[in-house]
Amino acid sequence: MKVKINAEIVAGLLFTIAAGILFLMIPTEINTLETTEINAQTVPKIALGGLAIFSFLLFLQGLFLLPKKEIVFSQEFYASRVFKDSIRSLIYIAIVIVYVVLFKLFGFIASNIYLIFAVLMYYGARKKSYYAIALCISALVYFVFSVVLNISLP
Repeated sequence: MKVKINAEIVAGLLFTIAAGILFLMIPTEINTLETTEINAQTVPKIALGGLAIFSFLLFLQGLFLLPKKEIVFSQEFYASRVFKDSIRSLIYIAIVIVYVVLFKLFGFIASNIYLIFAVLMYYGARKKSYYAIALCISALVYFVFSVVLNISLP
């Protein structure tokens, strides 16, 4: 099967849509009682506005300037490095999505323990000291925020 695709078109369109959706979600997700021009919603709005602008420019670049590449789905493609790298990227994205869901459900500690183990196993870390160091740093961050700064983490 042959498919002509331009990655810039796909990425530009997806990130433009994502930036628009997230921009519209800011007032409901970041509640602020301030009436000044600059408040807690300002920086996320600037960041998402920039993401939307540059994603749209990437979409236009892919649409008008860059040639489309033809991808042939065959046994050679499935054995190629490009396909394997794409699968690895999708696995990493799935790890991050599971982390976000766990963060919402169980909070900081449980989700960070999952993320530490998942990422280290993903990269094939075998030394137990890597796991111990990452867990200690996670515990230190929790201690600093909850005890020293008296800020409750989710």
